[in-house]
Amino acid sequence: MPVFTRTRRGRGALAVLAIAAVTTVMTAPTASAGTAGALAACNNSQAADFSQLVEIPGNSGASVPAGSNPSNVLLDGDVFLLLSGTYPQVKIGAWPWDPSYGPDGDGVAAPTGWPYPGLNRYSAVLRFNNNPGGWVGAPTRATAFGRCTVWSGPPVRLLFGVNDPTLSDNSGSWWLSYYQYFPENHT
Repeated sequence: MPVFTRTRRGRGALAVLAIAAVTTVMTAPTASAGTAGALAACNNSQAADFSQLVEIPGNSGASVPAGSNPSNVLLDGDVFLLLSGTYPQVKIGAWPWDPSYGPDGDGVAAPTGWPYPGLNRYSAVLRFNNNPGGWVGAPTRATAFGRCTVWSGPPVRLLFGVNDPTLSDNSGSWWLSYYQYFPENHT
């Protein structure tokens, strides 16, 4: 499985130029210039720089990028979008009459004792994780990112789970489409 790696180019070159031009006042281009272009590209539904179909099985989880221990993919200033639909659904329970839900779950806040209290029961949950630093921010409904969002934080990967205390009797999957825009490609 290929490892996803990406670095920001040009920052080292700017530092060298700044040191070399001691007598000249230099204004480095702001990161927001590229971010604004990436946000505009996302909002105008242009082709993403990176995309992945995310299949979240109801009895486990998924990640962006895919893999058992994925690298960080989302960098500070990147723009991302996570689109979901109501189908397919995850069936909760082993009985034929047990309900099925889309990635928003049943719309009821999970109580204490559930994996993600306060988030919708039986919903797709997104956690941002820095590899190797750990969790960044609080767990969030995966469907909360259905609009173009600027990432502001350390490099992270996206880890998805299901807000259900008993995953073993679940079946089915949710499919979400992940789109990412790199600021350096949209200046």
